[in-house]
Order: sequence, then structure tokens, then C-alpha cells
Amino acid sequence: MTPQIWGIINATPDSFYDGNPANTLDTLAARAVALVQNGADVLDIGGESTRPNSSSISEEAETARVIPLIQDLHKHDIKVPLSLDTRHVSVAAAGLENGVQIINDVSGNPTKELFSLVKKHGAQLVLMHTRGTPQTMQTQTDYTDLLGEVKEFLAQKIAQAQAAGLTKEQLIIDVGFGFAKTRTQNYELLNHLSHFKDLGVRLLVALSRKSFLSQGSDTPADRLPQTLAAHLFALQQGADILRVHDVKEMHQLLTFYNEASK
Repeated sequence: MTPQIWGIINATPDSFYDGNPANTLDTLAARAVALVQNGADVLDIGGESTRPNSSSISEEAETARVIPLIQDLHKHDIKVPLSLDTRHVSVAAAGLENGVQIINDVSGNPTKELFSLVKKHGAQLVLMHTRGTPQTMQTQTDYTDLLGEVKEFLAQKIAQAQAAGLTKEQLIIDVGFGFAKTRTQNYELLNHLSHFKDLGVRLLVALSRKSFLSQGSDTPADRLPQTLAAHLFALQQGADILRVHDVKEMHQLLTFYNEASK
């Protein structure tokens, strides 16, 4: 199966790369349309920044950011599935009621209630590895066996989801680059992504412009070359989904990769 590209839409004022206090429904919808035109297979919408040390917001505030946008995108006749990036069951529920087809759960602690909601709506669910909260996760980076512990965590979440009635076809895993990981640990995961393939579900990779890709004193705006290179590594390790800000460039890379790999 050809890897998918998920285009990121941050309906936030404070995300590490493209958050903008001046966001409006019109500007976000225009971004969504452009991402689809540039080759996005899915749009992943987020209303709360989960970068390290970010401030949490209420579930009501997060819902107010994402649901009007989801409703507006339906009016624009967006033809690709919508994913909702959230830590909160109530936000996920509102998204599913408004036509979201994928919940990208970044809590690291999916609940029975979330599994039930996803099953009820026949949706898909991303299970991500993390520890703590955005405020505490970078203090929780001690591992005896990074690859083994992340894999065991994800295997347990898959088993819990299946026990709740979800199929492996509905599940996607994410090793959680940048979440409770040091720079060295992120690189270890990147170089051993194939270690997770025998879990039997699709593997999502979210590397786009993250801080561990930095070279010297660059900023997120400077990290496109590293982002492209990192995703090429990920493709070679069997990544099924690339979650990115730069859909046009990633589509070009994926087109080249598919041709060169024949």
C-alpha cells in the first residue's frame, strides 16, 4: 500500500511552528484546500498545542477551536478524511459527531470510553507513545530499553483496543517522536522503526520540523531539509503514514521514493 501523507492544520495560536493568533476560519480553510490540492490524503486538525511545556487549555476552548473549522470544511466539500488530534474524550466525541473519521489520540492513555466512541462511529484511532503531560514529559525520559519499552506500551494499547472491539485495520501506532524522548532517543527510534512493524498495524510518523532535527541554532522554519531527510529514513523503515506541515514537498519526495523503489 502506498504511504499516506497527512497534512497538519493547527487551529492554535501557539503551536511550535505554524500556530497563529490571527487564524480565522477562512485562513484555515484556505490552508486545508491548499494541502489537499498539494497531495494530502488526510487532514489532521488540532486545537491544542502539545509541544513541550505548552500551556493546557480547557476542553471547551479546544472544542470551540476545532468544531467550527470541521463544520466549515464540510461546506468546502473537502474530499479527504478528517482526523482530529486531541487528548480529550469530549473533544473526540464532538469531532466524531461532526464527521471526523480518525481520532489521533496524543494522550498516551486512551480510555475505554474513547475506544467505545471510535467503535460506535466505525472510525480509526491513532495510539501514540508518550509519558506524562506536555508540561512534564521531558522530565520522563529514563528508559532501560527504549525500543522494547515503547513497543510493549504500544502492544498493550493495541490489545486494549482490540478487547474493546476495534480491529487492527482501525488502529494506527505512533512512536511519539519528541514526546518524553531525548534527541538521542528520537534518533534511535528513527533508525529502528522497522522494529515496530510486526505489531501488525499501520505506522504513523510525525517528525515534521521538530526540535530534535535542529542543526545548530536553526528555527523550525529552517528545518525542511532535515524533515525531508528524516521522512526518507522513515519510509525506508516501513512507515505507512507521514504527518507533515509541508505537503507539497513531501508529495514530491514520496513520488520520487515510489519511483526509485520499483
